[in-house]
Amino acid sequence: MRAGAATAGRRRVVTLDLMRGYYVAILAAVHLDYLPSLLGDVDGRGSLLVSEAENFFLISGLLVGMLRRRDLERHGPARMARNSWKRAGQLYLVAVALTLLYTCVGRLAAARGSTEFKVGLDSDSSPPALLWRAATLRYTYGWADFLTFYVPMFLLVPVAIWLLSRRLAVVVVLLSYAAFVLPSHFDTGFVSPFLQWGVYFFLGTAAGYHWDDLRGRLGRLSPAAGRALRFGLVAAAVLIYAVGTVLLHHPGLTGSALYNELFQNNRLGLLRPLVAPVSAAGTYLLIRRFEVPLARTVGRMLLPFGRNSLYVYVAQSFFIFLVPFVFGPRGFWFNTTVDLTIIVVIWCAVRVRFLAFLLPGA
Repeated sequence: MRAGAATAGRRRVVTLDLMRGYYVAILAAVHLDYLPSLLGDVDGRGSLLVSEAENFFLISGLLVGMLRRRDLERHGPARMARNSWKRAGQLYLVAVALTLLYTCVGRLAAARGSTEFKVGLDSDSSPPALLWRAATLRYTYGWADFLTFYVPMFLLVPVAIWLLSRRLAVVVVLLSYAAFVLPSHFDTGFVSPFLQWGVYFFLGTAAGYHWDDLRGRLGRLSPAAGRALRFGLVAAAVLIYAVGTVLLHHPGLTGSALYNELFQNNRLGLLRPLVAPVSAAGTYLLIRRFEVPLARTVGRMLLPFGRNSLYVYVAQSFFIFLVPFVFGPRGFWFNTTVDLTIIVVIWCAVRVRFLAFLLPGA
């Protein structure tokens, strides 16, 4: 690889790591939902036009598209599929184990009269039935449930990569969007979350597979056209966030049936998968513009998070699950301190890596 290409590649990874680091760091505050708080005023509480989780799935798919194309071109389809299925197996084991662990903790808390455990607890199934439901992914519990959603995505990645290698990106996009729409019109049962989040992952996979092609096309634009496109994407991303924040704090503006159909509907709004890539692209360009100062400042915390996102995601799930048993939300400064303390403790955990032997690398 040429030196210039290597440098560009490193910059690209730093930018994506900064984005992933922010999205996974803010999840603790989003899920704990102790309001009012400083982070609660800016994180969107998972209710903006595009959430941190949606962009995180996009970036995950983006990186997978890059890596699996490399595997396909260097080692062939068998190696590519094996690497993807190996990842699915790793995530499956961690996801099922965490579901069973959190269920045991939740049942013990319920037996002691606590009501602070997360909703959705299976408190009645026998041990064999519980194990079967968790093993077949029909039941997930705790704040690491996204790991379960990733399992079928990684199982299907080889199919997506094969289609992309045949220049059938439009098929991948249309199939993933059609799957996203299904839960709004049919009873899709326990597979609904897989369909809901899969669209973002596979949109990202398509973009990641064609990453170099997209960068090449951008580079062939005239300087004026390139600047206009970059400015338009950044402006759109800022506008999407600003409009979402205004609507979040003025919910009376979102009461129409049309708005619910397009953007809400339990985050199944029809336009959300179309808005998310625009938001992610504009955010990427904005962060890329200020990458160096960001990496030297907030990047000292965000980069370790972004480079160890699975580890961070699992670690923060323990805090979010256990903190409500100890204390609930109070005032603005108390809630803000709790959010920031969790982030700092998880950062220390990343440095120590006390759970590294349990988790595959992120």
